[in-house]
Amino acid sequence: MSKTSLSSILPDPQKAATSKAQQVEQMFDRIAGSYDRLNNWISMGFHKQWKRQACQKLQLKPGHQALDVCTGTGDLIAYLLPLVGEQGQVCGLDFSAQMLSFAQQRYQNQAQVALTQGDALALPYEDNRFDGAIISFGLRNVTDIPKALAEMHRVIKPGGWMVNLDTAPKPLLPGMQFYFSKIVPLLGGLLAQDSQAYQYLSNSTQHFLTPQELKRLFEQVGCVNVESQTLMLGSVSLQAGQKPF
Repeated sequence: MSKTSLSSILPDPQKAATSKAQQVEQMFDRIAGSYDRLNNWISMGFHKQWKRQACQKLQLKPGHQALDVCTGTGDLIAYLLPLVGEQGQVCGLDFSAQMLSFAQQRYQNQAQVALTQGDALALPYEDNRFDGAIISFGLRNVTDIPKALAEMHRVIKPGGWMVNLDTAPKPLLPGMQFYFSKIVPLLGGLLAQDSQAYQYLSNSTQHFLTPQELKRLFEQVGCVNVESQTLMLGSVSLQAGQKPF
């Protein structure tokens, strides 16, 4: 399987993982203030449709509890709240304090939202806690993808669903690779004053797992009824799997 990595990653695996985690955290802290605006520009607004579709895959009902892993500024939570209703709860977790500060501002008056700073590789929740768990455009950034998926599987209830939404390494849409490798860093430099961070977006996408590889990982961590599909002519990847009863 291919592995996502930063260009400056160290040769020792343990040091490499630590280095990547620190660099990614610092990067997201830097771009937190412009993150949502850049998402709209880069995806041409389509990310809203993709996120809505991904959340529907969780099959949530009023009163359910959902987990948003790598929640960032918490924009995905807005799609989960109508699904769980006023009696439900959405928990968001992220390792970037700056990203979470924007999420906290967004939901400061909503009691059914709980935000936690933490590690996707060691979720601070008990087994079988949530009715569904989702990670959106975050799996590329973790240092151990199978472990992150195993943690999501651990904290959902039997019968619950887990979902991944992310960019895909081999888009069929003509010009998309050029767009990610050249235009996206340019937009990052112009609008966020951080072309390096958005060059990472391009590099991490190119080295990310294929939809087929992600489907197999969902199955390996114990999911059944696993679905995998691509959106935007292969530019975006969506997986959903159910924890057995």
